[in-house]
Amino acid sequence: MSTALQLQHLAKSYGDLQVLRDVNIEIAQGAFVSILGRSGEGKTTLLRLIAGFEQPDSGTITLGTRLVHGDGVHVPAEKRRVGIVPQEAALFPHLTAADNIGFGLQEFTKAARADRVREMLALVEMNDFATYLPDQLSGGQQRRIALARALAPQPDLVLLDEPFAALDSELRRRLRDDVRRALATVGATSVLVTHDQEEALSIADEVAVLRDGVIAQHARPRALYSTPADLELASFIGDSVILEASIQDGKAVTALGTLAVQQDVHDGMHGYVAIRPENLYLQPHPDGDAVIVGRQYFGHDSLVEVKTPATTVYARSAGPLTPEKGARVTVWVRGVVNFYVD
Repeated sequence: MSTALQLQHLAKSYGDLQVLRDVNIEIAQGAFVSILGRSGEGKTTLLRLIAGFEQPDSGTITLGTRLVHGDGVHVPAEKRRVGIVPQEAALFPHLTAADNIGFGLQEFTKAARADRVREMLALVEMNDFATYLPDQLSGGQQRRIALARALAPQPDLVLLDEPFAALDSELRRRLRDDVRRALATVGATSVLVTHDQEEALSIADEVAVLRDGVIAQHARPRALYSTPADLELASFIGDSVILEASIQDGKAVTALGTLAVQQDVHDGMHGYVAIRPENLYLQPHPDGDAVIVGRQYFGHDSLVEVKTPATTVYARSAGPLTPEKGARVTVWVRGVVNFYVD
């Protein structure tokens, strides 16, 4: 599969503040990739560099087979064929939904522009709102029009800058699904930046974690969640119970017993294991050596605080049979765990 975007050794500073140090990533044609990171990690800066709104201090940016920055080359934003869906939609307030979509189609004939606008309105399911002004649209509807505007010129790459921020959870989930469908329908290569882990893992083909100015890990969502590259990522991506461990007979000896590990290990190694709360199984038992000391109920499941003889851990328990506070239980670890050397 051909490459749609390649970043090599990209760096960017603002005065003494280094935002990006050495960003390297390659994205295949037609892929949907989420750039995930905490606030302040430089996600929006990275998008602005890709789009051409700012220039990196060093490194190269290649779109398809075109070098657009580096080695003395800098292609301006308007010539990069990159579509942008900004965080706040940023529609022109005096233009209708249809005119906002058609704004970037000046090179089309009048008839071709009208056809393309109708096609985009249908794609984002906004046919009945063509004549509405932005202030007559809901937040979700504005973002649909912003997506249609970005896709209308048939860009080589679509960049989405936290477009679901500030929406309520139900609308955010529904809009995510609709945006994913629309992008897949036209076969767009897309890069979404977000600080929302659920969003990144649920919508993307691949997730790249931006941390300390570099890509700390780039993998498919399942691989990123099941085998984080290091202990910090294990704590950042979802919840993890972190326990000290030493390796004996090829297994990790921990406060919760002897556990099978995913990685290749050698006896005598010391470090930590990361256990997902959903892999902790609680068995109610009157003579259990652990006790439930707290519980947070979320409807679909509960996060249960369990005090064992050696440590306190958090287990995720689904369904109505979650042990009540004060109940005695035994704690089992299901499956294998990730081991990280000191």
